[in-house]
Amino acid sequence: MLDPREKAYLQALQALRDKQYQQAAGYFEQAAEFFADNREFQLLRGTTELLLEVKKELAAVDGHQNNTLMNEEVLTDGQETILP
Repeated sequence: MLDPREKAYLQALQALRDKQYQQAAGYFEQAAEFFADNREFQLLRGTTELLLEVKKELAAVDGHQNNTLMNEEVLTDGQETILP
C-alpha cells in the first residue's frame, strides 16, 4: 500500500498529464515533505509552479481570457513534438 504522500505524487503526475496544473500543484504540496531529496520531484514541482506563475502573468498583462499556452516537449532522441 502506498503512503498518502506517494499517492499524492502519482496524482500530481496524472494531473500534469491531464493539464490540470493547479490541481497538480496542490498534490505536489501534499507530497513535498516526503520527496524533499528527490531531484525529479523538485524539478516537476518547480516547473509546475513556474508555469502557473507565467499563466497568471499572461492573464494579468495581456488579458488572456483562456490562459492557453503552447507547450513544447523535446524528446531525448532529438525529435521535437508540439503539444496542443
